Amino acid sequence: MRSMMAVCAAFSLLMAGAVPVQAQTQDLCTWTPSYLPLPAGVTGGAVWAAGSNGYLAGQATNGMLLLWHNGELVDVDAPVSTSIDVSGVNGSGEIVGWDGRSRTAFVYRDGSFQTLPSPPGSDASASAINDAGDIVGIAYGFPVPYRSVVWKRNQPGTYQIIADDVAVGIDNAGHVVTEKGLVWSPDGTTSRLAGSPNLQVQLFQHGHALGHTFGDYTGMHKWDTMGSLVYRYEAQNRPTPRGINSRGQLVAWYTPTGGTAGTLGVWREATFVGNVPAGERVYAVMETGELAGQRRSADDRTWVPATWTCS
Repeated sequence: MRSMMAVCAAFSLLMAGAVPVQAQTQDLCTWTPSYLPLPAGVTGGAVWAAGSNGYLAGQATNGMLLLWHNGELVDVDAPVSTSIDVSGVNGSGEIVGWDGRSRTAFVYRDGSFQTLPSPPGSDASASAINDAGDIVGIAYGFPVPYRSVVWKRNQPGTYQIIADDVAVGIDNAGHVVTEKGLVWSPDGTTSRLAGSPNLQVQLFQHGHALGHTFGDYTGMHKWDTMGSLVYRYEAQNRPTPRGINSRGQLVAWYTPTGGTAGTLGVWREATFVGNVPAGERVYAVMETGELAGQRRSADDRTWVPATWTCS
């Protein structure tokens, strides 16, 4: 059975389109940066997540939660702590992440910072939230070290354990993908990505799953929620995804074949768009095609939230 799975995985790789990321000779984009506004008295921070409808979420260097809508700062009434980490935001400006003070998952919604329930004896963190407000995350405990957890918006105060694996993300249809390539659907059925369980899926956003297969040291794979392998992006060191939007615009860290230094590259599906300038830090891709992250301040004293536009 195991050898048959390996044969099927190899056949899937042959059938999927390989995209050699080092083959492009001309950038299609010049990335023009813009600084995002910060609250009074705040001098640094970053964008960590992009949602639909123009929402971005991040944190200041002091741990303050930051939220922008169409480039404008939105007031957030939440605790300020460097023990809090932001991991996702949706199209309503709801923010999720990890509260290290209580070792629990949190959501910021309806103007308040809310702790999500955890399985008994477990810590929990929220990884992502979809536009319906459904949240996926991870419970850490014993004897099962990692379990995927879903908190449904229409079932407040409850949670559902869906897999003994690390949840990577959730899409607007409610599908969840785990690190080993399990695909869970809201009706309770499951399927698997091609090559599962011999996978390390690193990102699942907007219906696109991205990650690596065991033994492949030069490629990053992209699957759809049907489990099919769509592309294999190839580089000297296998690319690491940073973010992707619903149109398939991808940012990944990679080392071009023949090169010695890593860089951030951008693709629209299989088409190379251009490298991000050296020294810039990109962590998310917006639905508009803009990039988001952080860059050095104008006085070069600190890192501040920023976006980049293709021109």
